[in-house]
Amino acid sequence: MNSSTPDQSFFVTGTDTGVGKTVVAAGLARLFAERGEQVGVMKPAETGWGGPPDALPSDAALLAEAARTAPEMQKHVAPFVYREPLAPLVAARRTERPVELDALAGAYDTLRQSHAGRMIVEGAGGLSVPLTDAVDMANLAARFDLPLLIVTRPALGTLNHTFLTVRYARERGLRVLGLVICGWREGTDRVAERTNPAMMEEMCDAPVLGRVSQRPRGIDDAAEASEAVRAAGVAEALDKRFSETEATV
Repeated sequence: MNSSTPDQSFFVTGTDTGVGKTVVAAGLARLFAERGEQVGVMKPAETGWGGPPDALPSDAALLAEAARTAPEMQKHVAPFVYREPLAPLVAARRTERPVELDALAGAYDTLRQSHAGRMIVEGAGGLSVPLTDAVDMANLAARFDLPLLIVTRPALGTLNHTFLTVRYARERGLRVLGLVICGWREGTDRVAERTNPAMMEEMCDAPVLGRVSQRPRGIDDAAEASEAVRAAGVAEALDKRFSETEATV
């Protein structure tokens, strides 16, 4: 798993479940694909899928749609899928079907070799969510040798969640590219939401790379995801961040 990764690949994690990781990951995948990049996407473990067992679960399907993943490669996008909406380790124990790290490595390498330009891997839940008895999402990002893009909320309480996520990442030796705030409400009169972006940067020593606007209906297709992420300028900010960090290596 620690073989060299494509330039500018990254791992999308969040401060919580349902924070907007898939919207950000899918939106970026579509934007990169639209500018001619070969983009590989992966959701190593997805839970809470009640659809047909031979179909891609919802998050993985959105990622594959966004990246324009070839049909024959889609089986590698979500190697482990569970019905119950639980942490992967808990879901795996309840079905007696554990996540196999060798299988994840094989799927990742297959996608990486077919999409030499960039890999985007989306974790499940937050960074400390367990995947196996010994491996959590932070371990997985480290095994794939990927820096982090952390998706967070704008509302009251997010400072603690965001700071602890960044701190845990750095304690595990992971590079933090930056933060993306998802669910942003432009012109909000809530003081916490207006002041949180600057405070996040101060507390975490990490840049906010974009503020993805809240949508009344939510976002459930690649076009909407890319529109929201494009409007927030995340792709351009991420390009700049990669250039800055590469210059210091």
